[in-house]
Amino acid sequence: MLVALAYFMIILFLVLVCTKKMSAFAGLIISSTVAGLLACVVNGVPFTDLFSWFKDGLFYTLSDSGSVKLGTINSGVMILFAVLYFSLMMNVGLFDPLCTFLIRKAKGDPLKVMMVATLTSCAVTLDGDGTTTILIVTAAFIPLFKKMNMKLSNLAMMIILPCSIGNCLPWGGPLARAASVINVDVNVLFKAFLPVLGVGLVYVIVLAYFLGTAERKRLGYVKGGGEIISAAQIEEMCAAITENDKESKRPKLFIFNLVFTLALMVAMIMGLASGALLFMVGTGIVIAVNYGFKEQRERIAANGADTISVAIIIMAAGCFMGVLNSSGMATALAANLASLIPESLGTHIPIIFALIGAVACWALPVDAYYFGILPVIVPIAAQFGIGAMEITMASMMGQAIRYGSPTVAWLFLLIDRTEMNFGDYLKTFMKYAIPMYLVFIVTALALGLFHL
Repeated sequence: MLVALAYFMIILFLVLVCTKKMSAFAGLIISSTVAGLLACVVNGVPFTDLFSWFKDGLFYTLSDSGSVKLGTINSGVMILFAVLYFSLMMNVGLFDPLCTFLIRKAKGDPLKVMMVATLTSCAVTLDGDGTTTILIVTAAFIPLFKKMNMKLSNLAMMIILPCSIGNCLPWGGPLARAASVINVDVNVLFKAFLPVLGVGLVYVIVLAYFLGTAERKRLGYVKGGGEIISAAQIEEMCAAITENDKESKRPKLFIFNLVFTLALMVAMIMGLASGALLFMVGTGIVIAVNYGFKEQRERIAANGADTISVAIIIMAAGCFMGVLNSSGMATALAANLASLIPESLGTHIPIIFALIGAVACWALPVDAYYFGILPVIVPIAAQFGIGAMEITMASMMGQAIRYGSPTVAWLFLLIDRTEMNFGDYLKTFMKYAIPMYLVFIVTALALGLFHL
């Protein structure tokens, strides 16, 4: 029953948002509440336990082993202040020089803009944090994409696909979890998986080239003549950025804002404090330095809608994941998916796991996937002489499509910033992520990381 409820909960959410019957926030709350109440009946516990499950997904909790599990409240607070911080940086004009430089450099060429945006995403995502990548790249490129009438959905793809690769770095999460399951050093897994990531990166860059070329054609850009944007128009675009909300710009404080923002990013990457605390303190400092009392209130009011709309979705995602995990649905679903591999096909377990495991990687929270399914598959494979390393490499294939999952809370930040809904995002993402997933598998097979 718990397995059926898990499938029901995920499918219900997808149906609600993909058919545009509900917003992501409402869909997450409704699906988790309905499935949670049914899970209370199945587990024979009071309906009030539903609120405990919500709390588990939202707040810090201590597991039986003594380790701390992080809820989404920390991510929600971080995004609340991070969005406010970068909105303020947009207000003061921090990104104006970068945007105007790129506009002039690209000279109205959609292909150049697409390639620059992609390479920037690839560089920023090296810290393994998707939230940071989204905030920085969208802040820098959304104004340019809008001015050139380029598709924001393409920008979303050129942010999230590099994130899928950056997430597989040793500090990204999945590799560290997998390494702890099979008891090997994470760098051993990383060295083995690095060529796959390299080929995946090539795929992303080639895709950016084709998307940029398609944008050239759609917008009527012809290299060397017939440009869709003249020199005068380029300067008008630059002026539109520098003159927009000019009373809020603080050009004299550009050096302070730039140095402070870079220091904030370095502090977060180094782990000197949580991102939530850093952005909360940072927001307080920059708003105090850049604006007076009355202006501070105006800036918070002007940017408040954007920050709240994203933060409440993160909280709702916490409720969704809390019900999935604490009700026992995640554990039951993990066991069910593991049981789909018959022992008679034991010698083919790696490729089967690479295929079926991708579904689990998409549907389940990352901990449920690596700590719930992988430990079950590894001993089964060992009976057929298949090493833990092979199975672990197979388990990593699903990371190519991982960021199409509603269980990735910060994903809704990207959807919000690029003005998409989850249904449209999922269709677009899968169109480009599934080929990358196949590239992962073919490369891994060619390198002998696992076998057919």
